[in-house]
Amino acid sequence: MLDVQEAQQARALQHAMTRAGISPSQLWWHYYSLSGDADELELEAYLYQALHLPRLERLMLDHALRELINDRPG
Repeated sequence: MLDVQEAQQARALQHAMTRAGISPSQLWWHYYSLSGDADELELEAYLYQALHLPRLERLMLDHALRELINDRPG
């Protein structure tokens, strides 16, 4: 079970993905290209607050999402 802070991070990540129109698959591919260790199923479980991810992996997910959002044309 996730602690309160990690659950908030997972919800915030999922909310930002939804607002930006980025799918879990898209995020995972970019995160993986940055040397992320979690597999796609683990990412999905984390987004649904069903799996703990180490702090470094959570930071990498946030970084990957920011890069995807910043690289979008607009």
